[in-house]
Amino acid sequence: MPDPSHRKICLLGHGCDCPTVTLFLAPEPLIPGGSILHLLEQDPLAPGTAAPTLDAELVELVQTDSASTPGPLVHPEFRAFRSGPPDPTRTRTILHDRHITDTAPVGLDVDDPAEMIRLALLPERPIGFRRTEDFHEAAMRRTMLAVYRHFAIDQPIRLTYHGYADPATGWFALPTALA
Repeated sequence: MPDPSHRKICLLGHGCDCPTVTLFLAPEPLIPGGSILHLLEQDPLAPGTAAPTLDAELVELVQTDSASTPGPLVHPEFRAFRSGPPDPTRTRTILHDRHITDTAPVGLDVDDPAEMIRLALLPERPIGFRRTEDFHEAAMRRTMLAVYRHFAIDQPIRLTYHGYADPATGWFALPTALA
């Protein structure tokens, strides 16, 4: 397998051509040897804007139960990226504010300005410890198994969601919960 630090995992919903959520792995700052799986909503950035805006259609997709939709509801896609030299001060500040160590997380393109803006400005919600077995829908289980295998995760892991959808409403257990 190619170097996973230069592979971005994108989760796509049924009928979507663009990523809805991307994932990256970072060390758990409070547990030596532990990790946190970060889920970063791919909120579109309008040309010329420096901040993400609420995408009602994307939030609805994540929060709506689409059990009647035929076919796999979620599928992972692995995309390669090539990080160039990022702005070290800006990157360090954003990662520090998210309690991510200076070591670049696996799967996060720190040289992508849009990705770093999303990480810096989207709301952040810790979700707690999860395992692949916790995902009940078949499409979600297959997707999360691919994610866990890619990152070689073999223990419960904390998730952190960066985005506008509200996990408290129960979307996390729905088949379209792209995380």
